[in-house]
Amino acid sequence: MHDSHIHLALEPLKSNLNEIISRFRENNGKYILTQGTDITDFDNSIEIASHFQNTVQLALGLHPSYFEENTIEKGIYEDIYEKSMKDIEKLEKIILKNKSKIVAIGETGLDYYQMSLNKEISEDIKEQLKEIQKISFRKQLQMAKALNLPLSIHARDIQGSKLCVEDALRIIAEEGKGLVTGSFHSYTGEIDLVEDILDMGFCIGFNGILTYNSGENIREILKKVPEENILFETDGPFLPPQSVRKDKKITEKFAEPFHVKEIISVASEVKSLDPKYLEEVTDRNYERVFFKQND
Repeated sequence: MHDSHIHLALEPLKSNLNEIISRFRENNGKYILTQGTDITDFDNSIEIASHFQNTVQLALGLHPSYFEENTIEKGIYEDIYEKSMKDIEKLEKIILKNKSKIVAIGETGLDYYQMSLNKEISEDIKEQLKEIQKISFRKQLQMAKALNLPLSIHARDIQGSKLCVEDALRIIAEEGKGLVTGSFHSYTGEIDLVEDILDMGFCIGFNGILTYNSGENIREILKKVPEENILFETDGPFLPPQSVRKDKKITEKFAEPFHVKEIISVASEVKSLDPKYLEEVTDRNYERVFFKQND
């Protein structure tokens, strides 16, 4: 069992790591890939991966929403571009310094959904942020290519739109088709773009959304993905599975690596496959993708 996308440096996971990692290991858990998404949490992510190095692996990158959160949401409306470029330069230095410790670059990508919800910023600022996201994603893709590392990609569109995912795929095609691989994590986009993602050589990560009553579109996406392109994840502490969401006895609801077991159970029903078989196949997928730099 593996969890290909989680944020162990975030609470409440961070305060319960020993218990969480033990529970995962006791249930045949092998690999956890924790994601650093913000320069301020990189040190915590590095420390966690080092402490649990037999189980936890490390990805570092800048989340696409990082730029909005660290400029506009902090009241910085001037020199957004210059500040963002400096942060991208910092990221490059941090990745090069820690390249022996990381197995992937991420979480990176594009997110047009989150900024669409912000009614306080102008369309001009939103377009500027989109361009900054594209520059950041392209730069991180170039780093992945240079260091022979896979990517953990976040691509979230405004509902009913394909633009974000299409932009991400275009950048991959321009910079690294056939040269980089990785996972489109928590893909919730249009089903007709799944073939394009697979054609680029990427896997797709499925998480707790698959278990939700409202997750029928994700189950339809899963049906289209060959077993050799499936990865499982929790995106913890976000997106707890359905069993946790509906349990009234659980007051603090969050996702942890052990919950991949429930995700695999639902996925095996959707794919009409034995759960143990699906677990083994997808563990091999994880090894193929995230152990690539050691080949």
